[in-house]
Amino acid sequence: MHNLVTINEAIKFTLLLSCLINILFLGMGSIFVARRGGLFYLLHKLSFLTSERARLTAMYDNPFYQDKTSHFRALPKSESGIIFLGDSLTDLCEWAELLKNDRIKNRGICGDTTEGVLNRIDNIIEHQPKKLFILIGINDLNQGIQVLDIVENYHLILRKVKESLPNTQVFIQSVLPVNYQKFQRNGVNDKVVELNVILRELTKEFSYQYIDLFSAFLDINKELNSQYTIDGVHLNGQGYLLWKKIIEKDVNDEI
Repeated sequence: MHNLVTINEAIKFTLLLSCLINILFLGMGSIFVARRGGLFYLLHKLSFLTSERARLTAMYDNPFYQDKTSHFRALPKSESGIIFLGDSLTDLCEWAELLKNDRIKNRGICGDTTEGVLNRIDNIIEHQPKKLFILIGINDLNQGIQVLDIVENYHLILRKVKESLPNTQVFIQSVLPVNYQKFQRNGVNDKVVELNVILRELTKEFSYQYIDLFSAFLDINKELNSQYTIDGVHLNGQGYLLWKKIIEKDVNDEI
């Protein structure tokens, strides 16, 4: 009987302690919300989450993106190739012709982000490329994604590649600047610089190779040189010829 009473008291004490902890967390949460604007803060956060969900849906559920990823999955697997992975900057170039190397496979998708690349990296891994050239991130920045969130996606991508393809030679290419006269995204180049600094260090962490495209494409105003672009973001033929000059040796050198 005494043991039963003791057990009941222990249960009551545990329940009371649990209630007190919940009340404490609720109180702290209320203070946190109140200090940031109360109900307005909550509504703002809910609005952000809703808009973020809508953005992701628009990005990855549209027919173009789904068709593109479906095409990539349908292509035959061929090992020891060279894969170029990225967004429109990669997608819009005929790399195999430009570099005169029919082993190159273009896996760029217009509008893609680091999250998109992370979602489809398994398909890249299935091809077991001998070399992998990655350039991704400008769309993240243009959408307001924080640099540290972009870096986290990069880290996840590179960790997957390292674990699955330990013998693959990986090249991380710096994110390119934009031209403010042609593309109104004032301030994004500062974020590009910040991201590239971290990417250089991340490349060292994984024992990969970093390719500095950024510096080669700058003009005197520290923007994308107008001779290499029409719209301020994407590259024209001269831009791709410069890119080719920078990476040609890395592409064609045998491991």
